[in-house]
Amino acid sequence: MSEINVDNAAQLTNDWVAKKLGKYPYPNDRFWGRGVVIPAGGKRLATNAWVCLNMLRRMGCELPVEVWYLGRRERDPLWEELVAPLDAVCIDAHAIRDANPDSWPHSHRRLHGWELKPYAITHSRFREVLLLDADNVPVADPTFLFDTPQFAKYGAIFWPDFGRLAPTRQCWKLFGDIPYRDEPEFESGQIVLDKARHWDCLMLCHWYMQHSNDFWFRHVHGDKEIFHLAWRKLQRPYAMPERGIDALPGVMCQHDFEGRRIFQHRNLRKWQLDRQRNRRTKGFLYEEACLRYLDQLREAWGFMPRKLRALQPEDQAAMRGVVGHWTYERVGHDRRQIELCEDGTIGAGRERCEAYWWIEGGFLRIADEDCNLTCKLKPAADGGIWRGRWERHERMPVELTPVADGRRAA
Repeated sequence: MSEINVDNAAQLTNDWVAKKLGKYPYPNDRFWGRGVVIPAGGKRLATNAWVCLNMLRRMGCELPVEVWYLGRRERDPLWEELVAPLDAVCIDAHAIRDANPDSWPHSHRRLHGWELKPYAITHSRFREVLLLDADNVPVADPTFLFDTPQFAKYGAIFWPDFGRLAPTRQCWKLFGDIPYRDEPEFESGQIVLDKARHWDCLMLCHWYMQHSNDFWFRHVHGDKEIFHLAWRKLQRPYAMPERGIDALPGVMCQHDFEGRRIFQHRNLRKWQLDRQRNRRTKGFLYEEACLRYLDQLREAWGFMPRKLRALQPEDQAAMRGVVGHWTYERVGHDRRQIELCEDGTIGAGRERCEAYWWIEGGFLRIADEDCNLTCKLKPAADGGIWRGRWERHERMPVELTPVADGRRAA
């Protein structure tokens, strides 16, 4: 494909639609059934997807789920084990792309976060797809959306964003000489789509996304208007609930065709694994339930469960020998008692820079609340003391001294 610029974008789009789009018909034997697709790679989005998945099941949704991620760096086998009982399978988009480097629409010259959404819809095993952003919280079983008269008529449901593309925006011209429409932009935290009826629109989205970051995203905001303008370019109608967004701090609440809230999209207030970092949001439904799901995830998948799982047996045995109460002294600065707990957390005496601990390679390591290493200590020859220093800031010497009768037996 030729390099796209403002002078040739409309013509290249029109030529591709006229000459290439028809070469990629819908594969009738490839997709079946209904399901949910959640793009969620990496720790931050996986944390949010955990809440989304559990809320789907809490609301009674029984649809199978695919969670899509980008490459080995975003994969976490432990997380995959945790979500398997929720009927969720995890799929690597990069693996699909790399296995088919010359096959459209598997190939992709750039496949990052925003590009993943139409890619995952296209390659999911489902014919009818509910796409949910990882940070979306359903507050009703959304399965009924597939059975609405609006979906039966149009085969596509999109939800409104706050803004509207102005008639003076270049994108109307650049995306293929699209006539201006006074209508809401798309908010793509949730999409319901029949791929068989809109395969051509997905193919056009895929074509746009080949030059997403180096051209199209300079004229529209991410994937949401890629969907919007692809549908308008091909003159394909879609359904959209009339009720607009109910805005909470950092949260966009969306509704069904009867005006009932069904989604709470935390686009600017994503869940954090540490409960204390999740600010309360007045008017947010099921907030306590969501926080409990985060507690469950932290216990099973947080920093220390993952760290302890990876330790060598000799290091695990060494940890059992030092569980208990110690005097933690930043030499020449201060001292206090801390409790080294069995689960790798610091109980009594915990502060921001001293939240987790473990033994690895013979060194006792203490990390802060963000899991960054604070200090590393090694056993001294005298009296069971551990000595070391901070790894940052003042790099002050540190000593850990056992409290009399404060250590539990191994």
